[in-house]
Order: sequence, then C-alpha cells, then structure tokens
Amino acid sequence: MTVAERNWWTLARVRFLEKVDVGAVHPRRRRVFRLGEEEVMVQWGLAGRRVDRGTWWTSTDINGAYIVMSTSVEVLEVLEEQPPTSW
Repeated sequence: MTVAERNWWTLARVRFLEKVDVGAVHPRRRRVFRLGEEEVMVQWGLAGRRVDRGTWWTSTDINGAYIVMSTSVEVLEVLEEQPPTSW
C-alpha cells in the first residue's frame, strides 16, 4: 500500500472499453458512457491517504462527478500529472 506524500492527480484522455451506466449524487443524474467513447478524466487523492488508482472521475467534485472503474477504460494520453510521491 502506497501512502501519498502530497496531494496528487493524473488528468488523462481515456477511451471506454465497455458501456458504463453511472450516476452522480448531486445533482442527481445519470450518464451512459458508450463503448469507444473518449473522455478527459482524473484520478486524484490527498496527502497522507492511500493511493487508489482503481477509479477515474469526470471531476474532483465528490458529489457531482461520474466515477468509473479503471478496468472500464484505457488511458490514451496523460495530459497532466502530479505524482503522489517523489520517487
């Protein structure tokens, strides 16, 4: 288990490997991502917490983001990155 030394993020362009139907909390809404669809998404976390690369988010808004499992997408291009550790 890796613990983040600093706040971190990875912003990337991803492609969906399957159809994914997800919801956001507030405002309550649903979205269907289609097989082959491309989206810019983010992985992120806070210093002192476990680094979790298991999900991708449409934003860092905890309530408003659509969250999908990493296994549902492939990373096409990393656009910006602040690693969780210095090594």
